[in-house]
Amino acid sequence: MKIGRNFAGRQILGTRQAQEDSYAFSIVCGHEESVEKLLVVIADGMGGHANGQRASKVAVEAFVEEFFQHHPTTGSNDAFALHESLMFANERISQSIDDSNGELEGMGTTLLAATVSKSQGVQWISVGDSPLFLFSEGTLRRLNADHSMRPFIAAEIASGKLAAEALAHHPQRNVIRSALLGEEIPIIDAPADPQPLQSGDILLFASDGLQTLDDNAIAAFLGGHRETNAPQIVRGLLEAVEEIQNPKQDNVTVAAVILP
Repeated sequence: MKIGRNFAGRQILGTRQAQEDSYAFSIVCGHEESVEKLLVVIADGMGGHANGQRASKVAVEAFVEEFFQHHPTTGSNDAFALHESLMFANERISQSIDDSNGELEGMGTTLLAATVSKSQGVQWISVGDSPLFLFSEGTLRRLNADHSMRPFIAAEIASGKLAAEALAHHPQRNVIRSALLGEEIPIIDAPADPQPLQSGDILLFASDGLQTLDDNAIAAFLGGHRETNAPQIVRGLLEAVEEIQNPKQDNVTVAAVILP
């Protein structure tokens, strides 16, 4: 039950001066040409250009390093390994801040990480607003929780208290309710059981800059590119973001995994 090599990641700066996103793929089981289980990690740094860059890089590297301390075999518990790795990444953020003599004060990062296996499904842990999407049988669904203010604004819209267009312009829509700051983590999304997957499913891991495209646009793109490969999908989605020409476009990172 292999997932092969059909996965890819790509980034753009948007209109920012520095890339504050970091991401990594790491093979958990299998080998380069025949991957059985894959670890995907994406972090979106905060705290100014240099601090954001540092925070996301530190978090991703620490997460991957610790994950393999807890996942030496195929029978290991993914949920436990993901949780311990998140805690370690947060500790590494704290240590970096303490060692910086105040220079890195205020830095932090969101983090989304998951293991992907065709037989076992996708098991994730996330803090912040970086989305994990599943496109299956023509339907796009966000799997992980959004720890920004967007869900609350959407609820206000659904109740009729706000106009439908408020979500795109509300000044608090991107306020983060949870992140890795080297302190206690307020909210963690970590389901006990993995989400089953089937052949043809597409998983998208992204920083929140991808949400310049709404869910309908992402679903329409994926629906029209089912027969393409992962590199073409990430390239096409990033090109679609750039075509909008948002003058305040955030960094965007997209990683795609296609189940054979």
